[in-house]
Amino acid sequence: MRSVGIDLGTTYSCVISMDGADSEEVVRNDRGAELTPSVVHIDESGACSVGAEAQLRLGDDPENVVVGVKRRMGTEFPVEYAGRSFTPEGLSALILRHLAEAAAEQFGIPEGELGAVITVPAYFGVAEKEATCAAAEIAGLKCLHLMPEPVAALHAYGLGDRPGGSSLVYDLGGGTFDVAVAEVTRGSHRVRAVDGESQLGGLDWDQRIVDLLWEQLEVLDDVDELRLDEELIAAVDTAAETLKRRLTGAERAVERLRFRGRFISLELTRQQFEDVTADLVDRTLDATERVVAAAARLGAPAVEHIVLVGGSTRMPMIRRRLGEHFSWEVLLTDPDRAVARGAAMVAAQLLAGNNQVTAGSISLSGAPISSVLPRALGVKLHSSGDPWREEPYVAHFLWQNTPLPVRNHRIDIASIVDGQQRVRVEIFEQSGVLLSDRVLDNDLLVEGEIVLSEGLPAGSPVTLDISVGEDGMLRVTALDPRSSEPLELEAFMHGVLDDRERAAQKQTVASLRMVR
Repeated sequence: MRSVGIDLGTTYSCVISMDGADSEEVVRNDRGAELTPSVVHIDESGACSVGAEAQLRLGDDPENVVVGVKRRMGTEFPVEYAGRSFTPEGLSALILRHLAEAAAEQFGIPEGELGAVITVPAYFGVAEKEATCAAAEIAGLKCLHLMPEPVAALHAYGLGDRPGGSSLVYDLGGGTFDVAVAEVTRGSHRVRAVDGESQLGGLDWDQRIVDLLWEQLEVLDDVDELRLDEELIAAVDTAAETLKRRLTGAERAVERLRFRGRFISLELTRQQFEDVTADLVDRTLDATERVVAAAARLGAPAVEHIVLVGGSTRMPMIRRRLGEHFSWEVLLTDPDRAVARGAAMVAAQLLAGNNQVTAGSISLSGAPISSVLPRALGVKLHSSGDPWREEPYVAHFLWQNTPLPVRNHRIDIASIVDGQQRVRVEIFEQSGVLLSDRVLDNDLLVEGEIVLSEGLPAGSPVTLDISVGEDGMLRVTALDPRSSEPLELEAFMHGVLDDRERAAQKQTVASLRMVR
């Protein structure tokens, strides 16, 4: 089996394989590029293209192009293309399938002989991680492990050889933002605290440029008509990304669009760009301050340097604002490939046998990779003193930044009335920055019912046994505390496909004709 590390990004994806300690091979797509746009196009005949070819179809068939599906992972958001229904897992599986095909072709092996470590944002919750695993299964790809992107980056930077302090990983990708503090000891990394936003990334910077460009187009007499032209809309979107890249190395950039026989000149300065996106940078700095404070409360050593990860960290404003805000050394080395490289290093060690994988945790050559729970978990309760209280609340039992894995954490709940036959269980995940016991401030994660014995009085106890693996996977069982016997628990996870739905998506994905 050949090991690979996959950085499954919102805007671009990358696959790397390690052959030996220092020898790496980057998988190139059908156009010879190392980065593949995470874009999918499905036409009416059922032909599917992924990557640059799909990206080109934004100009003539935007309604059948999927961009940024990573932001939908862990949500119930089905869409229909070519008369078929696709979930975020299914669409993500198409990207993984395309990446796996390219890797297998480059290495000259069947796709079934690939074993992948797939990275996910550290701030991804349980549902998003479960959905990513489901996508790999639907794609027919063997997922060896899910790995937090900041941990993968630390491996790539080799910071395990710089013990004594903490590293801050600032990961600004195309669609998500992660920030983590990891304590560095020789040969290992212990993540102490994470924060971030799953809906913040380079796409948001692009949109601000798009808004500026349309302001420039207001001078055209037929601008109202042009705003509805799909070809021009796609051209302006492409121009925004082009200008952003040019402003990385220049103070001013110009892009000329040819449209309906005329040329349209669009100009942008770096100062304009930085002015309209300052609030976005502020949001990342706020999260960075929160994670540093959380790590300090948890006893982590002082931060010594910042590791920049993700293509969006190339924007000069990021390094400048971080330098103004903090006094730490800033490290920037190949941010587009760092995450995939770190994942590839771990995948190679997993398949080499210098490791062990048990109970959701992973150990490499005796050096543990440890992470934390990105969001607090809680159970929905009604007041036992007032069974008819209209306002239930969420009682949190595992807090944000709890070290993983968590094994057999037990919480006790009880029936409310005599003869109650079922106890409803609803487990929630913290949704906002600030912890709140209001139900509306939390996301429903697991919903189910526990079947009780007949004739039990009110207040009969039930124990929930909860485990969270190193990879963030959640397991819930119910026990009778009097006998320690398991109780029947009928439950499902919101935003995650069940076995039947996974099988249906696998069949749908397999029915498409992949075009390269």
